[in-house]
Amino acid sequence: MIRHAARMLALVYCVCSQPAYSGLEMQEVLPPLSFTLFCTQYPEDCQEQQDRRTMDFRSRRGRWRELNQINSSVNSVIAAESLSASRNDYEWQIFPSDGNCGDYAVTKRHLLLRSGWPSSSLLLSEVVLRTTGEHHLVLLVPEGGTLFVLDNLSGVIIQFNEALDKYVFLRAESGLNPQLWTRGIAKS
Repeated sequence: MIRHAARMLALVYCVCSQPAYSGLEMQEVLPPLSFTLFCTQYPEDCQEQQDRRTMDFRSRRGRWRELNQINSSVNSVIAAESLSASRNDYEWQIFPSDGNCGDYAVTKRHLLLRSGWPSSSLLLSEVVLRTTGEHHLVLLVPEGGTLFVLDNLSGVIIQFNEALDKYVFLRAESGLNPQLWTRGIAKS
């Protein structure tokens, strides 16, 4: 039953998907098939979640410290697996022992959601690496008027403007609804 549903989703995705653009215009597009499959396995991670951080933790320094800690710990705990060796690169999992970029991004998002971050501040984004042309998944975090990029290919969190040299941004989750994806990147 699940395999049949996955095949049907893949067919719908191939037939109905729109081309992605690197421009920043806000236009709704279909989410990646991997995201749709992920949401069937982890529905609670695909629901809108409000900001539940305590007032004591609202300091910018505290938020930055938590972002860095989760980014570096997930990057070090999950063993990198190449896409060619990957079990199925379209199956994103939380906390795998080894995984690809999707696994890193959804695990970071999961941990930040559990720490009380709102879903509107944790946006998965599909990019293309400028050096290889390979599709890749990163986590975007708008915080304090700046958009940050958390990536398993980098040991440090970088700002969106710096990331433009490395990536072509194709589509990202909408900050208004985690089930919606757009071609544009909301930088608020």
